[in-house]
Amino acid sequence: MKWFLVCLAAAHSLGYHASASAQSGQKLVAAYSSLSGTQAVLWLAKEAGAFQRHGLDVDLIYISTGTKMVQALVGGDIKIAQVGGAAPLGARLRGAEIKIIAVAFNTLALSMITQTDIRAMTELKGKRLGISRFGSNTDFGMRYLLKKHNISDRDVTFLQFGEAQAIFAALQSGAIHGGVLSYPTTAAALRKGFKELVDFSDIGLEFPNSNVTATDRFLQTQPDIARRFLMGYAEGLYRYKTDGAFTKRVMGKYLRVQDQAVLDETYNLFAPKMPRIPYPTLNGVRLALESLSDEPRARTAKPEEFYDDSILRNLEREGFFQQLYR
Repeated sequence: MKWFLVCLAAAHSLGYHASASAQSGQKLVAAYSSLSGTQAVLWLAKEAGAFQRHGLDVDLIYISTGTKMVQALVGGDIKIAQVGGAAPLGARLRGAEIKIIAVAFNTLALSMITQTDIRAMTELKGKRLGISRFGSNTDFGMRYLLKKHNISDRDVTFLQFGEAQAIFAALQSGAIHGGVLSYPTTAAALRKGFKELVDFSDIGLEFPNSNVTATDRFLQTQPDIARRFLMGYAEGLYRYKTDGAFTKRVMGKYLRVQDQAVLDETYNLFAPKMPRIPYPTLNGVRLALESLSDEPRARTAKPEEFYDDSILRNLEREGFFQQLYR
């Protein structure tokens, strides 16, 4: 209740008065693309009533692939998408007029998990390695690590499994020697005794892991709704960073995880690394473009053309984030 009153007072002091349509709850469909701890900001904003406080009635749906997410976004079936990695950049290169407007986690929230007998990256040569799907964050992360250790794609066998849980199952069965996992599945793998060869969030890699994206048309024709959505989203991010008990309860609900130790570990890993203001970063977008090696236009594209941080910058100038975190 105290937190709610703080936010309400902040909104009033800054002059954020809901319009008539806002008061009735403007309908909006938003989607998320992954069942991982970094996606929880959207869930928290929904469960905490943050969108409602800014006059939005937001329905959340799960779309498991970046390609389908982009199709739904461009087709107008959804208005806002929270999607990982380079998918929105690749879509824009192919003509889809979408942009990143926020990034809640600016590094890869992934780990390279292997069988216990593998002690170094160089030992992955000739091995079977699991990713979610080609073009995903897990695919990029795997290839980035291999290249960094002078291992060619041809030296390993990539297997696609869809979700992190399926990669973990393949590890347990011995079908693969290693795979890229996200939390909380990473925590479950470590508890089973598998080896964490690399934690991507510890190697200084800047990458747009969890992007909030929208079409150019939506941003141009409904800027007030986009603004109010990002205000609610920012409050979800605030709850992530300041309310561990609530965050773990919501993550457990959406991820269907009841193991408190796994939820604790997931929260403790991500909360300190979440930014207060979810700005996209130039270097992160640049690296994401570099990851699109199959897109010739990516080599000459300007990172600034793929994101729009104007709403967040305006909110910061107006004192919204200062009031939120006071």
